[in-house]
Formats: sequence, structure tokens, C-alpha cells
Amino acid sequence: MFRKILAGTDGSDSATLALGHAVDVAERLEAELTVLTAHTDHRSPAVGATGPGDEVIAGALLRDVQAAYGSRVQLRTRAAAGNAADVLIDVAEQEYHDLVVVGNRGLPNASTLQPSSVPGRVSRRAPAAVLVVDTMGRRPPGYHRILAGTDGSPTAEVAERTAIELAERLGAEIELAAAGSSEAEAARSADGARTRHPGLTIHGLTGEPSGVLSNLAESGRYDLLILGNKGMTGFRRALGSVPARVLRRAPTSVLIVHTTG
Repeated sequence: MFRKILAGTDGSDSATLALGHAVDVAERLEAELTVLTAHTDHRSPAVGATGPGDEVIAGALLRDVQAAYGSRVQLRTRAAAGNAADVLIDVAEQEYHDLVVVGNRGLPNASTLQPSSVPGRVSRRAPAAVLVVDTMGRRPPGYHRILAGTDGSPTAEVAERTAIELAERLGAEIELAAAGSSEAEAARSADGARTRHPGLTIHGLTGEPSGVLSNLAESGRYDLLILGNKGMTGFRRALGSVPARVLRRAPTSVLIVHTTG
């Protein structure tokens, strides 16, 4: 389970909400949490640079983070120069973090969940699991009902196991959604999941995986959707496409488990 968590913040309301989710998860898992903020690199000024005060502002922001959460979790804070997504990815790789937490809105360039946005880039490139918090829905920290997607592939099974262990650690309920491109394929996937995890509620769903998972999440019964970063290819057979489409559609927080690649 996750032992080193990395969260990015820029001090905005939505980033602060995402950080609250990261703190809650770290506290429940007894994990180390590093909170990072990116600022302009004045050795190579970017468009929109605000001046030498950026580093001072970053330091003040991190002191506030330390004051707010330092008594709850094992907390480290750091500032780094550069693009927010690139900095998060680099630090996650260099310091061997196994979970990166970002909001789906609020960080620089994250006005939409497109590939160029911070959550979009981090979810595609981070060498770790990525939790994209639904800050638009303003859901408070704490996960109580989890839905995990699977198609029975070996990589999807890695995500299944992670989801089940996380639910146990968080004291949350969990259900699995087994997707297939036909009724027969969905039934096979669901039967395999029932064999692997007797006693769990398993939904056998026919259709394109990102669509059926997002539709089920729209029921409002779940506060976290979990799937692997590879494996659930569905109709399009394009590795990694399902997580990207789920991030754009699902009205809930999404945890993308780093299963391969």
C-alpha cells in the first residue's frame, strides 16, 4: 500500500481541497506526505512570470501547510522552480513516491482535463499511482464507497487488488465493475471477478469501459473510482485511453493505479 505520497498545491481553493484529501489518505495509511509547490524559474523566465517574489510566496504557502497539517501526518514541504506538472513528475520519480495527488481543477493550466493540463499530464506520465481529486464537486475528504473497474486482464487485476486493500485500510465499502464489449465478454469478466473476490458486489457491464464506468459513477453512490493505467482497452484497443476518458467524464475522484508502463 502507499507509503510515500506527493501532493501539489498552488494555494487556490481547489488545490487546498485536493490537499485535504491527500492529508486524509496519508493519515489513514500512516504514510509520509510531501507537499510541493512550483514557482517560476527566474533563470529562464516563463510567460506570465510574476517577479522575484514568487519564491517568497511559495515559502509562505508551505509554512501555512506545515502549520495546518504538521500535527496530523509525517509531513515534508518543498518548493521547486518549473512547470507544475513537470516538477511533480520529476520529484515523484527521483524520490520514489508511490502516489501523487492533484486536483482536477486549480493548478496552473488545469482549466480543462486535456492532455496538456496538469492533472492530464501527471496522470499520463507519473511513475506512480495518481489520485485526481474531484474539486469541482467540492466533495470533502474521506472515501466511503469505492468502485473499481476491471476487465479481467492481468494489469486490471493489479488495480483490483490495490482497490480492495485500500478500501480495507480506509474502512470503505467497495464494488467492482467488470466491463466487456459484449454480454458474453462482460459475463466472463464478471464471473472471473467473482471467483477472485467472493462476497464482493460485482457489476457486469456491456459497453465501452470509460462510458459504462462513468455512467455507474454518475449514480452518486460512489466517492472514488479506481482503475489501472493500462489494460482496460475496450473497443478502441488504445492503451491508456480509458483512464484519460474516465478523467474527463466521471463525476467523482479517480485513482489511477500504476499497473504497467
